[in-house]
Amino acid sequence: MTEMVARTLRITAPPDTVDTVHDALAAVWSSVPDLHSNDRMSVETAVIELTSNVIQYANRGGDVAFALTVIVYPDRIEATLSDGGAVSDVGLHSRGMPEPLAESGRGIPMIQALVDTVEHRRVDGFNHWTLVRAREVVRDELHPARDMPSVSISGVIDEMARQRALEELSILDTPPEERFDRVTRLARQLFGVSGAAINFIDRDRHWSKSIVGEIPSEIPREFSPCARTIQSDQTLIVANLLASPDFRQIAVPGIVEFYAGHPLYAAGGERIGSFCVFDSAPRHFTEKEAAMLRDLASWAQQELSVSQELSRAADVQQGLLPQQLLSMPGWDIAGMCLPARAVGGDFYDWYPVGEGAAITLADTMGKGIGAAIIAATVRAVLRSAARFGDVAGAVDAAAASLTGDLDSTGLFVTLFHGRLNMDSGELMYVDAGHGLTFIARANGDIDRLKSTAPPLGIDIETEWIPVGVELAPGDSLVSVSDGVLDLYEGVSQAFESLASLVLLATSAQEVVDAMKLRARGVAPDDVTVLVVRRATAD
Repeated sequence: MTEMVARTLRITAPPDTVDTVHDALAAVWSSVPDLHSNDRMSVETAVIELTSNVIQYANRGGDVAFALTVIVYPDRIEATLSDGGAVSDVGLHSRGMPEPLAESGRGIPMIQALVDTVEHRRVDGFNHWTLVRAREVVRDELHPARDMPSVSISGVIDEMARQRALEELSILDTPPEERFDRVTRLARQLFGVSGAAINFIDRDRHWSKSIVGEIPSEIPREFSPCARTIQSDQTLIVANLLASPDFRQIAVPGIVEFYAGHPLYAAGGERIGSFCVFDSAPRHFTEKEAAMLRDLASWAQQELSVSQELSRAADVQQGLLPQQLLSMPGWDIAGMCLPARAVGGDFYDWYPVGEGAAITLADTMGKGIGAAIIAATVRAVLRSAARFGDVAGAVDAAAASLTGDLDSTGLFVTLFHGRLNMDSGELMYVDAGHGLTFIARANGDIDRLKSTAPPLGIDIETEWIPVGVELAPGDSLVSVSDGVLDLYEGVSQAFESLASLVLLATSAQEVVDAMKLRARGVAPDDVTVLVVRRATAD
């Protein structure tokens, strides 16, 4: 009989429809040539009925995203669909077929009639529907009366939670880091083995964050001993992989014949990877060595916890950025902040004041957690100073509040802060040592707004003098952090390229998206861009 076949499909409707699901199922069925037509038709009809109901009801008028996993086992077919829709009453055990002429209500009863079991669970805000049907070959040989018992979906849900926790950590495919490499180097030296690694088990692969030794950093999940390690909380030790019937197929003669690994965890306790050592020949592993391995795994776990904290900090920092557009008829505003590390010292901001908006772009001279804390403080102080009637008063309040912190940390902050009158187009601003803001005029000219004061944290006696400019119809204000300069050959080229992009783009967001694409993966510093466009006159 055919080996297990699995496929997972991520669907977003719109644009995807049930036709997308039909195509995905066709690909699955083509991989199972011995599948009985009754099985294929029954499962496909049930899955299409379920997905069409999710598309219709879960989105409540908006887009809906969900994942569909279909697994064909030698004895059964399982289809699991997960969505984020609201559920009030599923009523799996109380539904019956409606009257023959009824136009609705057949969904769940029809699905129940087509498969052997239908289960629904709601976990972490998601609905998980699993349909199970015994294959006809099993039905004919073992269960002619269709009495196949219900298959628990707890394992499926656990794996989905584990995968979600791994993805939320945002560690997959990141560059090597010395803090992890120190642990693997020490492990190889202490145990005298040929290699050590910190591995994570992705959906269909094993990927190494840190590795020393002659093995690939990425291999299929089914060939990874670490995929076995995450099945329990215990240390897995296999003295001789080639001699073990359960592990013989994943051994690599002369390279990986001994293995010892201990699981690594996500913040919620999900087993997402393993700290392991391996050797090119079988060996005995003492209890003392096993304890040492667990100690080193704890060290790796602590470093992983730092990554988890940074990931959460990054989410918080991104959450502080303005998420909604201002209600400013005739104006278009967009921004982006791409930290070089998990968190950074840049930020942009906008919020309504008076007859327009306050806009800010700031750059703390530094990277990482310290710079991020200062940046968050600057943002909070400026927002709290919105009661001041002028930009100079707000910047002065921020400078006075931050003087002690900036002095003790040795940091300083460059800042562009302005207030825009949406009716007149007048912009009053203070540039505190920033100097990376310009107006791209509708006729193609570039007016650079020069800095007139030092950064915050340099001189407590600074007098902040506001400057006024006007944005005419068709003009755009662009402010960037110095990380943008790393993407070009100097300020002049950066401004000229950005001005050209502004003239060609149809919206502020289009400019921001283009810069995000240019910077991602290549920028050595935090990259922040703020664009404010005034619509052309009718």
